[in-house]
Amino acid sequence: MAAQTNIGSDLTLELNGEGITPSVFKDGVNAFVGLLQELTRSVCGELPPVEWRIQVRAGSSLINAAASRGSDQSQVPAIRELAVRCLQPRIKQDTAGDLECLDAARKYVRQLARLRAEPETRVRLWVGSRPHEIDLSLVKSLQAAPRKRVGLPGTVEGHLSALHDGEHPYIEVREYIRNRPIKCFIKGDLVDKCKNLWRRRVTVRGIVHYDSKGMPTKVDVSDVEPLHRGDELPSHMDVLGVLTKYK
Repeated sequence: MAAQTNIGSDLTLELNGEGITPSVFKDGVNAFVGLLQELTRSVCGELPPVEWRIQVRAGSSLINAAASRGSDQSQVPAIRELAVRCLQPRIKQDTAGDLECLDAARKYVRQLARLRAEPETRVRLWVGSRPHEIDLSLVKSLQAAPRKRVGLPGTVEGHLSALHDGEHPYIEVREYIRNRPIKCFIKGDLVDKCKNLWRRRVTVRGIVHYDSKGMPTKVDVSDVEPLHRGDELPSHMDVLGVLTKYK
């Protein structure tokens, strides 16, 4: 069993016992690397990700992960903090965004916990110099929380780029800023209207569903309205003098 003085990395996986066969060791390393990647993705987001250096010392049961020198070290404390939270039961203060990040990372923690099914096996995750025991009790306590997806009334604007017919027809509206399509599910009475609006700029109204970052992912449509084309808008000469009396 490792002692605190043996630990010199940001995150360390300890695999001990007679049950650590080559196959179990490989599964443990794969789960550990997956956990690192998920923690890094959740913390860094769109920032340059932290690059990790993985090292296994000869004759050691420790798999060390240290941020490489060229990485942004300022993100490492948040990654370590999130690693600790992944090993703890959910709390009421967890937001939907928190739960999504934690559940994605906890998938790999549960994989590590299942290694304890092998006899004479011990698994610990060291966060800095603090050890955290991983055992089969975590598999149940860290199950993903069932969450009801809730939508809110709202609108989405963009180009109506595609119309898909079928049992559940939907249109794709491509947003301007992020240039990504959003599925907008329509009722049968809107199909013909959407055909006439194909490739037009439109406003879609209905129940908008969002991801953990507040970005719309789909819409249950109640109505679709066209936006004016550029050649339909008044020119500067048309509006010249309209607001003169308000000077």
